[in-house]
Parts: sequence; structure tokens; C-alpha cells
Amino acid sequence: MRRKAACWAGGAALVAVLAAVVLVLRPYETVTALRRFALWRGGVRRVRLQDGLLAYEKDRCRPGVPCRCVALIHGLGDSALTWDKMLLDPRANADGLRLLAVDMPGADGSPSPADPADWAIRAQARTLRAGLEAACPGWTLVGNSLGGWTSLWLTLDWPAGVRDLVLLDAAGIDDPSGRQEESARALADPTLASLREFSRRARYRDRVIPERAWVSALASIIGRRTREIVHGLKREELLDSRLDRLGRPATIIWGDADGIIPIEVGARMHRLIPGSRYEVVRRCGHLPQQECPETVARAIFGVPPN
Repeated sequence: MRRKAACWAGGAALVAVLAAVVLVLRPYETVTALRRFALWRGGVRRVRLQDGLLAYEKDRCRPGVPCRCVALIHGLGDSALTWDKMLLDPRANADGLRLLAVDMPGADGSPSPADPADWAIRAQARTLRAGLEAACPGWTLVGNSLGGWTSLWLTLDWPAGVRDLVLLDAAGIDDPSGRQEESARALADPTLASLREFSRRARYRDRVIPERAWVSALASIIGRRTREIVHGLKREELLDSRLDRLGRPATIIWGDADGIIPIEVGARMHRLIPGSRYEVVRRCGHLPQQECPETVARAIFGVPPN
């Protein structure tokens, strides 16, 4: 019995040592794998939508019972994994709720468009619509950064399918400061130096990240086809003159430490969308779903945690 226990203990120690070695050698990949495992343990499943896009899904809807469908749309260079805190929030387990965090074209296994013109924001919104329309008749859209721009176009082009919006540090209107365009260019052709600078400006709290992780993160962002997306952006798709026709409830949330899209853009977006609600979050950057998740969770779920 003692020998068996010693074997188990030795095996566990070996696993721990191997895990530590992998974490040191491949920190980015290890953390990503652990986040995906946590989603799996939390009842989140990887699904492929009818249009081919991949998504993380937590589905608590049942046949014959009213269902609220929420689509989570990430920004440029990001992936659906950015929504892990929303998917794992206890409130996401409520009956009658379906969350779908979508990997947009080119991101983490979702197919890239065959036609270069389909990297444009309005075209990506059409691609997203094809997947969402087959899954649920009406959606709450939650879009961060470029995902907010996509969500706005989807709302304008598919009003019957969008019930309301949550916009997190969203792109989509003109930024006279030029910071928004500068940030997009930095992700179009990223280097280790520009990626570090982007991360520093995007977050309120700077992170200590191992050098190996930066190298892997850079490769991952390049693999998400950021260059093609940025080259597909068109000034004529900015929505400054169209937002007064949105016709849907909109909650706009902005981190006061966002160095990617200035807070003044959020205030102006609020003025342009009739009846919108605007909330500035202190000590929060460009990714509220990661840095200040409780604010975002309240906007999505509408109730305090248990």
C-alpha cells in the first residue's frame, strides 16, 4: 500500500515538474490551453456555425422556453477567448440564456474570406449574420473595439435580428486624434516592440510577460490575419452619419485608461446614438471584458452575482 501511494506521489510530482517545464518553455501556449480547459470544465463547448465560423458556446436554452441569445464579438488581433470571464461568470448559467463568443474570420480556426473585399467591416458583419441568423432569431450583440464596429453595421443591416447592443471601447466613428488608426497600423505589421507598446497602451495595469510569451503572442496575432483586416478598412464605412438611425437600445462602456481609442470617441458615440447609456469605468483600459469584467457582466446579465 505504501509502495502504491509512493508511486502515485512520484507520478504527481513528475507531472508537476513537466507542467512547470512546459510553462517556462511555452508560457503563451500553456496559459491559452489552461483557459480553454477552464471553459470546457465550465460547460462551454466549441461549435462551428452554419457559415463556418468557430465559436465558444454556453447554451442554457431549452425547447419551448423563451431564450435570450447573446453574441460576443472580439476586436482586431484578438480572439473569442477574450470573453472567457463572461462565459465562466456564474450568471451565464441562468436558464434561458445562450452565449456565443465568435471567432471572426481568420481568427483561431475560423476560415478566412476567399475574396479580399470580404475583409471589409460591413462584409464581415454579413458573414457574422449568416452564422447568427441560423442559430437564433434575435440577438444581444456585445462588441469590443473592431467588434463594436462590426456589431453596429450588423444592427443597421439586420434590424430584425438585433434587439440591443453593448459597445465596449468600440471603433466605428472618426477619431480626430489619429490614435485609432495608428493602433490599427501597428497590428497590421506588428513587431515585438510595437506589440509591447500596444499592450501597454491598451491596459490600465501593465503586465510582466516572459519574452517567450511575447514571441508566441506575436505569431498568434499575425496568424489572425490582422494585415488583411486593416487593409480592408474603409473610411466610407465609418458610421458618424448613420448612428442616429440605429433604432436599438445601446449601452456604451469605456475604460478611462484606454490608450487605443480615446475616451472622447466614446463620449461622441454616446451623443450620436439616440437614447444610449454611457458609462466610463475608472482604472480600466481597452479590454473591459478582461480588466473590469464585473461592469461588463452587469451590462450583459443585468443582475448582481450570487
